[in-house]
Amino acid sequence: MGRMDRVTSFFQSELSLTSRILLVTVALALLPSIFLPIWNIGLMAPQYPDGLSIVVYPHTVAGDLQEVNILNHYIGMQQIQPDEFPEFMFVPFFILRFLGFAVLAALVGRLPIAAIGYLDFVVFGAVMLYDFKNWLYEYGHNLSPDAPLTMEPFTPGMFGTTQIANFTVTSYPSAGAILMFTAGALGPVILAYEWFRRRDVT
Repeated sequence: MGRMDRVTSFFQSELSLTSRILLVTVALALLPSIFLPIWNIGLMAPQYPDGLSIVVYPHTVAGDLQEVNILNHYIGMQQIQPDEFPEFMFVPFFILRFLGFAVLAALVGRLPIAAIGYLDFVVFGAVMLYDFKNWLYEYGHNLSPDAPLTMEPFTPGMFGTTQIANFTVTSYPSAGAILMFTAGALGPVILAYEWFRRRDVT
């Protein structure tokens, strides 16, 4: 059997019980991520000793938005309004779709379903990270020239700490994103397990 034939046969194969259990684990990890926060942005400054926070959920933005928007007004940054983010309309749906792929693949036991679901998940994750990075850039660069305070455009970091004026801004993934990352990391584990399992059998 040639290499291409082996690859084709592999992606048409049935899943082992171990892989089906791992897919159930994927589904269990994805389910709570629909409701949990996926990203947290904290702001610390001398005038805010307790700090401020922006908490991103799959369906909205929460946290100290009123105080943050007051600060945004002074530097000419656009107000953060959850209703202005169309992404929140479909992100929970996509998470449910990935969960559905995992459950279906576990029930039917077919590798192609699992592979399609995983590819869909990876593309979605890459697009969302790019969108979030672009969101940070746009908010920090589209500053009104009529703002009471003038400052140079900036881009808060997606990961880690950024110093912006007298504010220390810390951005990091929260529980929902960690669960989604865990679910995504199980995809290569399942593929590798099935590949080596079939190679040992043949």
